[in-house]
Amino acid sequence: MAARWALLIVTAYFLQLFLSSLRPAGVAIQILPVLAVCAGVIGGAPRGAIVGFWAGFVFDLALPGPLGLSALVYCLVAFAVGSMQEAVLQMARWISIVLVSVGAALAMVVFALGGELFGDHTLSTPHLGSIIAVVAVSAAVMAPVGLRLARWAEGPDARLPGVLADA
Repeated sequence: MAARWALLIVTAYFLQLFLSSLRPAGVAIQILPVLAVCAGVIGGAPRGAIVGFWAGFVFDLALPGPLGLSALVYCLVAFAVGSMQEAVLQMARWISIVLVSVGAALAMVVFALGGELFGDHTLSTPHLGSIIAVVAVSAAVMAPVGLRLARWAEGPDARLPGVLADA
């Protein structure tokens, strides 16, 4: 299972770098937080935290700024979404997609808060609202694929808490 998750994280990282020139409304598409949140939805809070940490850490290696901020943000958000998912007994497909969308948008807000703590003035940027909106919409579009990939990474015998078979 760890090898499948590692393959997904590295592939998502390179895909995100490759698609960095694709900028709807001037905002880069964020794939790694979507993957982290999908891990939380499919594998639960602990899996979301682990995948979120490693996805964020790999992404931090390419970013200027404080090393570990993305790792911390993705870890916390994926854990929180996984915890919310575990509280629901059965979850329809559209709820999973909404959770992924809201989780990815929340990651951008928490990242901006963390950046502010390190003096980056990320909360005062006039583009924060458009960043959150584009990330939320693109996460909703990517969610069905991300959820399927997370289910694959968890393996055939994985316990899928709260997720219906068609999610």
